[in-house]
Amino acid sequence: MLIVLILTALAAYYYIPWLKKFIGGFLYQYPHIQKLPGPKRLPFIGCVGDLAGDTTVPLKFWMSEAEKAREKGDGVFAITVLGRNITFPVNGDTLRGWHCMFQYILESPEEILKGKDYDFLEAWIGKGILTLIGQPWRDRRKSWTPLFHFSMLEGYIDTFNKHARILVQVLQDNAGKEVDMQECVKRLALDVICDGAMGVSLNTQLDPSHPYLFAVHDFTYMEQRYINEPQMWIKWIWALCYHRRYKKSLDILNDFSERIMNDRLKKIQAGEVDLTAKKKPLIDHFFTLYEMGEWTLEDIHYDLNGVIFGGHDTTSASLTWIFWALGTQPHFQQQCYEEIKAIFGDEDRDCTHEDMKAMEFTERFIKESMRIFPPIPAVERELQKDLQLAKYFLPKGSEIFVAPHVIHHNPDVYPDPWKFDPDRWYIDEASKRSPYDYVPFSAGPRNCLGQKFAMHEMKTVLSWTLRKFSFSTDRKLLDQGFAIEVICKPTIPVNLLVTPRK
Repeated sequence: MLIVLILTALAAYYYIPWLKKFIGGFLYQYPHIQKLPGPKRLPFIGCVGDLAGDTTVPLKFWMSEAEKAREKGDGVFAITVLGRNITFPVNGDTLRGWHCMFQYILESPEEILKGKDYDFLEAWIGKGILTLIGQPWRDRRKSWTPLFHFSMLEGYIDTFNKHARILVQVLQDNAGKEVDMQECVKRLALDVICDGAMGVSLNTQLDPSHPYLFAVHDFTYMEQRYINEPQMWIKWIWALCYHRRYKKSLDILNDFSERIMNDRLKKIQAGEVDLTAKKKPLIDHFFTLYEMGEWTLEDIHYDLNGVIFGGHDTTSASLTWIFWALGTQPHFQQQCYEEIKAIFGDEDRDCTHEDMKAMEFTERFIKESMRIFPPIPAVERELQKDLQLAKYFLPKGSEIFVAPHVIHHNPDVYPDPWKFDPDRWYIDEASKRSPYDYVPFSAGPRNCLGQKFAMHEMKTVLSWTLRKFSFSTDRKLLDQGFAIEVICKPTIPVNLLVTPRK
């Protein structure tokens, strides 16, 4: 019996990462975390019982604890989950004495180690822009920044228009019916990012049987199972449940990007690709860095996969929620349509950068949708040193979760925060707020490089779809629930009646 217990203990120590953390760092962190505001926390187990349930439970719990913290005048609350000690800021920089914390966490060059949940991604995206830390990350970020300069973004507008026109075709084929807009924009976003990054057309909007589409969705599904189900952190349980399926999806993803890279490199070496062209996919920018000796082929492979992962999920989630808002807010949908109609008239032409600048109300509508329905559940950071802020001590090794839903629904910043009001985004009104009160894609040095890319894509999609169709549903805005997965997904299908405009 004693031998069995010893072997069990050794196996647990070897297989369960969070138990290692408990032995090594938890005993140091826990006494300090206990002093922070938050719910009652059992040693090690923490708030597991409060988080048990379906994927809607975590966000409800976070929002409830944030409300309690604000009522007490606290700027944070802390929880423990199976040895992970996590602190949540509940405001941007609006509560006195706490603005420095939020800015520090997101801007500090030292606190840029992403949380443990990012580890799962490394099998696909490797040591790339999304997972690198320290100086290697700074060097990579420096290489990336020019790629999303205004002049570069203009080169992708043709790609946005191309795939938005295909979406119009798909909707036209289903006119007069209810359409699952989540599925539509999921395929559109993947087609856009693969075209813009790799220079290849998957065409999943018209042919949803492409194996890469299935592999992307399957991988992100398994990632969420890994994040949300602690038993999956035990290697033999993971291997029993998902390993074969996981490896199959991973092989498809990596083989596809390798094939695209090799084909592109051969064309470059044969002189069939002009790396100096103004309009070119990201992969050509990467190969330019490769020819300059700044990047390796492995760097290209990792960041190509990284941009596919980061560039389609958040955009598709944002567009899903935007269409939900359009369908449930007919008055504001009409205002968007009238603005777009005034810009384009009866012309069946592409959307230009100048058109996008004129879409002022539409941009406010998009921002309000992303305030109420931010696409990402949380931005994670792991503290690399002890941090003393005012009366609170945050220990090294503990984690910070910046949850956009929590920040965006602060009534001190956004009165009646669940009311959909694009007027919050008039310049005079928005300028009164800290930039850290609106973080749909994070903020600071590890913010999303593709924010403007995503905004251009979303405006282009709306410029085409609202010219051609109206969208409606009998449901109300807040009938929808939030499922915390890799992104924030609706809990009920976004089925909207698509009606052609006369």
